[in-house]
Amino acid sequence: MTTPLNFGGLSSGVQWNDIVDTTIKALEARQVTPITDRITLRNKQKEAWTKLQGLVNNMNSAALAVRRAGFGGFQATVPTSASSGRSLLTASATSAATAGRYRVEVLQTADTAKLAGGSVADTTAARNLSGSFTVNGATISVDAADSLTAIRDKVNGANAGVTATIVSEGGTAGRLVLTNNASGATKLDIGDGAEGLGRELGFLDSRSKPISSSTVAAAAAMGLAVYPQPASIRVGHVTITADLATESISSIAAKINAAGGSASVESEQYGDETRYRLVTDGNVSAVGGDPNSQAVIDALGMATGTSGAVRQTVQSAAFTDGSDAPVSASTALTSLKVDGASANLVVGDAINIRGTRGDGTAVSYGIVIEPGDTMQSLLDRINDASSGFGSGSRTASAELGPDGRIRLTDDTGGASRMSFSMSVTHANGTTGSLGATSTAVAGRSRELQQGRDAIVRVDGQEFTRSSNTFSDVVNGVAITLQTAEPGTTIDLAVERDEKGAVDATKKLVDAYNEIRSFYDEQRATDAPLYGDGNLRRVVNTFTEALRADVSGTNATYGRSVNVGLMLDRAGKLTFNEADFKKAFADKPAEIETLFGMSGIGGAFVVATDNATRFGEGPISTSLNSILENVNTLQNREAEQKKRLEDRRMQLIQQYTRMEEALSRLQQQSGSLLASVQGLQGSSN
Repeated sequence: MTTPLNFGGLSSGVQWNDIVDTTIKALEARQVTPITDRITLRNKQKEAWTKLQGLVNNMNSAALAVRRAGFGGFQATVPTSASSGRSLLTASATSAATAGRYRVEVLQTADTAKLAGGSVADTTAARNLSGSFTVNGATISVDAADSLTAIRDKVNGANAGVTATIVSEGGTAGRLVLTNNASGATKLDIGDGAEGLGRELGFLDSRSKPISSSTVAAAAAMGLAVYPQPASIRVGHVTITADLATESISSIAAKINAAGGSASVESEQYGDETRYRLVTDGNVSAVGGDPNSQAVIDALGMATGTSGAVRQTVQSAAFTDGSDAPVSASTALTSLKVDGASANLVVGDAINIRGTRGDGTAVSYGIVIEPGDTMQSLLDRINDASSGFGSGSRTASAELGPDGRIRLTDDTGGASRMSFSMSVTHANGTTGSLGATSTAVAGRSRELQQGRDAIVRVDGQEFTRSSNTFSDVVNGVAITLQTAEPGTTIDLAVERDEKGAVDATKKLVDAYNEIRSFYDEQRATDAPLYGDGNLRRVVNTFTEALRADVSGTNATYGRSVNVGLMLDRAGKLTFNEADFKKAFADKPAEIETLFGMSGIGGAFVVATDNATRFGEGPISTSLNSILENVNTLQNREAEQKKRLEDRRMQLIQQYTRMEEALSRLQQQSGSLLASVQGLQGSSN
C-alpha cells in the first residue's frame, strides 16, 4: 500500500512522520516480531529434522548392507595362467556363494558366426539383382535398383538375428559382412533362393555334382550317353563356352580363370572312390538367347555350395609361341614370347622365380634352361616339392591356362600373401623379365568366424554354454571366459570377503555416530531442537537397535559387544576392527546371524524405517507439524502486518487533519490580527 504524501509539521512544526514511524515500530515489536521470530525458529527446526532424515536414510542403507544374506559377501580370486601369464577368466561371487576352491580349465571360448560376401567396386551403385535369399530363415527381397548399402539395410530390418555391415576396401569398394547377434555354435544360415542371390552376393559358392574324373571329358566322366551341345554359361561376372563332350571340369575351370573368374576342382571321398567337383566363386546361370545354356548347367549339376574359402590366384603375363598362339605345355622355352614380344631365351639362360607363400614365407629359386626344356619344365620347377611353391607348410599349385598364362593358386583358401614373379638372367650377363604378374583372384574367407560354444572344465566335469558367461556351474559365482588355454588348470578360490564385511560395519558405525553428533549439537540451549522429546525418542530407538541380542541362536557371538562394537561414555559407537576380524574368521555364520534379520542389521532397518515412515514416523510427523504451524504463523504475520499498515494510515490521516485544522486557525488568526491592526490604524 502506498503511503499518502504527508507535509506534517508545516503548521505545527511537529514531525508527525517520526511519531508515526516510532508508533508503528513499537506496535510491530509487540505484535509482528514475535511471530516472525517463531517462523524463523520453526524453519530452523524444519532444516534440522530434514538433515536428520538424511542421516537416518544413510544409516538405513548401511543397515541393509549388513543385514543381507552373505554379510560381507564373497570374493572370487582367479590367478593368471602359470604357463602363459594370460588372464583366462574372470569370476564374481554373489551372496549365494559358498566358500571353496575349484579347478578350472578353459577349453574353448564362445564366438559368433560371421560371413563375408564378395567385394563390389561401388557399394552405393545398383547391383542389378532381383529375387530373394534368406538369412537365418528370414526372407530378404532384393530389387534391381538396390545397392549393396540398400541390401545391408534390408537385412538389418528383417529381424534375422544378425547385424549387417559393409567393410570398406578403399574408395567406394567394399563387401557385405553378416554377424550373428548371439554367440554360440548356431550357424549363420544363408538360403540361396531360386535366383542364386546368396551366390551372387558371394556368401556361397557353386558346386557341380561329384564326377569320377577331373581330366576326362566331363560327359564321359559323368557317364552321359546324351549330352548337351556346347553352350555359353555365366559364372559370376564372366561368361565362357563349355563343351562337355571334349572338355574336362579341369579344362572348364581353366577357362573360367582365364576369363577373369575364379574356379577350381576339389576332390572328395565318395565311398572307396575319389570324386571331383567343379567349384566356382559366385552364381552359375544361363545366358539368355542360348538354348543349350541351362542344359549344360543341369548336366554338370551346378547348385548352391557352401561358405567355403576362396583361394588366391596370381597369374603371369600372356605367353605365346613363335606363331603367336597361346603356349601349351609342350612349347619350348626358347621360342617363348611375352605379350607378343620374344623373350630371347636361349639354352644356358636362368629363369629366376621369386615370391612369397600364402603365409608370407619367402620363395627364391630358379631354372637354368637346358635343351628340350618346355613350359611344362617351368611349371614343374614352380611346383617343385623341395624348394618351390610345392614345398613348405603352405603350398601352392601352378597350371597353364588356355590363354597362355601361368596361374599359381594357393592350396589353402582364405586371406593370402602369396605372390610370385619371374625374371631372366641371360648367359651373356644381361637381364630381362618374363612380364608382370598380377593377382587374378584375391584369397578370402567367406566364413570369417565360426560360431561356437564356450567349453569349460570345472573339477573334471565339462560344461558347454552358448556364451562365455557361466553363472550356474559354481554356486553363486559367475565365470566369464576370456582366453582358451587347453591343458592349463587354474585354481578359482571363493572366500568370505572380510574386507567387505569390515567396510560395511564401519559404514554402519559412521552412520550411527553422525546421528549421535547431530543429537549432541541439538542439546545446546540455542539449538533448534533443544528439548525436543521426539528427537530423543528417535535416537533412543537406534541405541536400542544396537543392543539386539541373538544369544539364543549364536553360542559365541550373540551381541554387538562380542564383535568389537561398544558405546563410549559420550554415547559414540566404537569399532575394534581386530576383534571383529577374529570373530569373522572364527565363526562367519554367527556374524552373519548377528548382523542379519533378527540381529543388529534387522533392528536398525526397522528403527530407521519407523523413524522415516511417511505420514506416521516421528520425523515425518514433526516435519508436517512444522509446515502446518509455519503456514498458520505466516497467515497471522500477514494479518498483523496489514493491521499495522491500516493503523499507519489512520495515524497519518489524523495528523494530516490536525495540521489542516491548525493551518485554518493560523489563517483565521492572521486575518483577525490584520483586522485589529487596521482598526488601530484608522483610529489614529
